[in-house]
Amino acid sequence: MAKALRTVGMVVAAVALVATGVGIAAGGAAAAAAGSTTAATAISIGTYASLGAGVLSMAAAFTAPKLGVEGSATTFTTNPQSGLPYAIGRTRMSGLRVYARTYDGFKQQSKDDILAFVALLSIAGPIHSIEQFTADNEVVTFETATSVGDANGRFYRYMAQRLSLGPSSGPALDSSFGGKFFPDWTANHKLSGIAHAQWALRFDTDGDLYGAGAPEPAWIGKWVKVYDPRKDSTYPGGSGAHRALNEATYEWSDNPGLHALTWALGRWQNGKRVCGIGAPISTIRVADFVECANVCDANGWKVGGVEWTTDAKWDTLKRILQAGGAIPTQTGAMIGCLTSMPRTAVATIESRHLLDGLSIAATKSRRDRFNSVIPRYVDEDSDWAVISGTAITVNDYVAADGGQRTKEVDFPLVQVFSGETAAQPGQLAAYAVVNSREAGPFTWTTGPEWIGLKTGDVVLLNVPEEGLVNQPVLITRRSPDPATGKVSFSAETETYSKHAYALGQSTTPPAPFRLEAPDLKPASPLAENWNVTGVISGEGFPALQVVGASEMPSADAIVIDYRKSGDEAWTGSAILSAVEPVSHVIAPLESETAYDVRIGYRVGTSLGNMTIFVNVVTGLGKITIIEGRISEIDEQMNQLAEDAAAAGVRLDAIEPAIDTIEAAVAANSDAAALLGQELSKQGGALATVRDQVGVLALDDDAAAGALLAATIKASQQSAAFSQERTLRLNSEEVIARSVDQLAVTLGSQAAAITVQQAIVGLIQENITTLFAQWSLDVDVNGVIGGMKFLNNGTVVDLTIQSNRLRMIPPGGNGSDGKYITVDSNGRTTEYILSGGVRVLEEGWLT
Repeated sequence: MAKALRTVGMVVAAVALVATGVGIAAGGAAAAAAGSTTAATAISIGTYASLGAGVLSMAAAFTAPKLGVEGSATTFTTNPQSGLPYAIGRTRMSGLRVYARTYDGFKQQSKDDILAFVALLSIAGPIHSIEQFTADNEVVTFETATSVGDANGRFYRYMAQRLSLGPSSGPALDSSFGGKFFPDWTANHKLSGIAHAQWALRFDTDGDLYGAGAPEPAWIGKWVKVYDPRKDSTYPGGSGAHRALNEATYEWSDNPGLHALTWALGRWQNGKRVCGIGAPISTIRVADFVECANVCDANGWKVGGVEWTTDAKWDTLKRILQAGGAIPTQTGAMIGCLTSMPRTAVATIESRHLLDGLSIAATKSRRDRFNSVIPRYVDEDSDWAVISGTAITVNDYVAADGGQRTKEVDFPLVQVFSGETAAQPGQLAAYAVVNSREAGPFTWTTGPEWIGLKTGDVVLLNVPEEGLVNQPVLITRRSPDPATGKVSFSAETETYSKHAYALGQSTTPPAPFRLEAPDLKPASPLAENWNVTGVISGEGFPALQVVGASEMPSADAIVIDYRKSGDEAWTGSAILSAVEPVSHVIAPLESETAYDVRIGYRVGTSLGNMTIFVNVVTGLGKITIIEGRISEIDEQMNQLAEDAAAAGVRLDAIEPAIDTIEAAVAANSDAAALLGQELSKQGGALATVRDQVGVLALDDDAAAGALLAATIKASQQSAAFSQERTLRLNSEEVIARSVDQLAVTLGSQAAAITVQQAIVGLIQENITTLFAQWSLDVDVNGVIGGMKFLNNGTVVDLTIQSNRLRMIPPGGNGSDGKYITVDSNGRTTEYILSGGVRVLEEGWLT
C-alpha cells in the first residue's frame, strides 16, 4: 500500500514539473522514468493551470509519517494525502484526480483546447456498476460504441468520458476525444483492480458551458462487491457459490455486516492485499458478522460512502459496523462484532461463582450519559453532504436529568436517499441514547468453568447481597489468566425493552437501571446440593444422614433441624461450620419411620430461609431386628407346644385301639407262625417294616424326625425302599431335609435310585443365609449317574452326570435332536441329528 501511495505522490510531482515551465518533454521524461519502476500504474500527467510549483514540497514530504487525513468524496481534487478511495454500497464519488493535461485536439478555436483528466473512483474492483454521471449536478450521458466516449445532448463534442469498472486484468482506457489520445497515456497504464474514468473537456469560447470553470464531476453507482457466508455452501447453513477470499464469487450489497466481514478478510488483487485488515478467516468470528447481516436485513439498515486507505483499518471497520448498529470486538485473538439486538441470557452467574468479589458502577458518568442525540448523516437531496438530522430526545430522561443534555453523533457511512425518511439515522441515534443509560461497567472474576463465555453474550447476575437479582448484563470484555485459571469479565446492563423503543416499536422508553436493596437474609440452600437419606448408625440405631456443602461463600454456619412427619414442632440437631462439606447423622430415631429435615444458612446472627426435605424414612435398627426374631421364635414355640399337646390327645385317644390290636395279635400268634412257615416254603421271603416317629421340644430348640423303611428278600433277590424326614429349628439355624431311596439286587447285580432334598437357613450377626439343594443319583453296579441343583441365594448351579445327553422335540421321530456325549477318556462331542444324519458336529478329531 505504501508503494501505491508513493505512486500517487509521484503523479502530483510530475504535474508540478509541467507547471513550472520545464515543459511537456520534461513531464514525459519523468513519466517514462516512473513507468520503468511501476509499469502498471498511470503516472504520465499533463499540465493543469490550477497547479503550482508549490506542489513539489508536498511531493517531497509525502514519504514522511502521515496523519490520518481523509480524502473527499464530494470534491474533485488532487490530494496525495488522501490515500486511495474505497467506495461502499450505493454512493457518490467525485474522483481522486491523478492525471491532468491539456492538448491540442480539435484545432478549430484555440490551441490546447482540451483539458484531460484521469480520476480514480474506487479500488477493490471490479465494482458493480456506475448508474449516473453528473457535471455540476447536471446529468450527462455518453455514447459507448466508440473509443471517443462523446457526450450526448448539449455537451456533445464538448465533453467525453471512458469508464473502467476495475477488472483485475484488461487493456488500458484509450479515449480519443478530439481525434487524439491522452498524451503520454499508454497501454501500460491499466490501473488493474481500480475503477477509474478518463474525462475530457473542450474549451467553450462562448462561455455557455463552462463559464464558472471546469464543472464538478460526480459518479453515482453501486461499488465494491462483498462476501456473503449465507451464500457459501462451505459455511454451516450457507448455500451458494460464494467463497471467502475468492473475489470472483463476490456480489454487490449494501449490508453493513457483509462489508465489515469483507473488510476484515481484506481486499485482494492478483494475490496481493490492496486494502482491509487481511485477517485469516480462522481468526474471525464469522457467525458474529452473519448475525449482524441478518439484523441489518431485518431493520433495513444500509451502508454507503467512501473510505480511504490512509485511515486506520480498525477505524474503518468501526465506521462500517456503526451503520449496522454494531461495534467491533476482539476476544481471544478473534475479530468479531457486537450488534444491537435482543439477546437471550445463556447462563446465570451467582454469588457462589464469584472468586474476587464484584465491582459495580451503577451509572455512567454524566458526560457519557445523555438524553438527546442529533444524528449527522449523508443526505442525497443535499448534494450528498453530511447534514444534522432531527434531534432524538427522550423526555423521561430529560426530566430525570434535570435538563437536556445533547450530543451530536456522526454516522459518516449512513445515507438517506432521495425520497426516503431518515429512519436509519433516527434508530441508531435512539440506540445511542438508550445505550448511554445502561449501567456499568460491572467487573467480576470466576473460575475456568466460565471460560466459554465470549464478548456479546448476555448472562444473568444473581447476587442478591449486592442488589442484583437475575440482572441481565452484556459481556463487553473477557480476560482469562493462564497462571491462575481465573477468568475476568467486564459487562454493562442489558435492558430488553430498549430495542423495541429504539426501533420505533414502542413509545415507552426503558426505565433507568436501579440497584435493588439487598436482602440481608441468607437465601435458602439449593436442594440439589443436599441429600437426606435413611440409614443405620454405627451403633445400630435407626438414623437419618445429611450430606452436602454450602454454595453461599458468606455463610458462617449450617443449621439442621428435624421432626417426625406430621408433627409441627422442630427439634434442633446441629449447627455446623459452613466452611467444610457436611456429613451429619441424626440418631437415635424410631425404626422405619418418616421424618422431615430442614437445612438453613446463618450469616452472623441472621438465619436464612430453610430448605425442607419431607417423608424421609429411617433405617431398620439392629434392636428392632432382634425383637422381630424373638417374636417369630416365640410364635413358633407356641405353635410347637400346641402341636405336641394335640398329638398327646390323639395318642391318648388311640391307646385303647392299640391295646385291642396287641390283644388280637397275641390271640392270632399261632396263625402268624403258620404264615411264616408258608413264606419259608416259597423261598424264605422275609419282609420287615419299621416305622419310627420322634418329636423333641425344648425351651430354645426343637427337632422332629421320621423314618419309614421296607425290605423284601427271596434267595439272591431283594428289593427295598426307605424314606427319611428331618426338621430342626433353633435361634441360629433352620434345617429341612428329605432322603428317598429305592434299591434292587439280582444275584451279583445291584441298582439304586436316591433322591435328596435339603434346605438350610443360618443367622449370623443379623446376616441371613439360605441354602437349597436337590439331587438325584442312579446307581447300577457302581456306575452312578444323575443330576444336582444347588442354590445359595446368589448362584444357581446345575450339574448333570451322564455319558450322553439327548434333547429331542415332542412328537418327533424319537431320534432327531441335539446330543452331547462323553467317551471313556472324558472327551466331549456335541452334534445335531436330523433324518438320522449328523448335520452339525463339534468334538475331537481323533
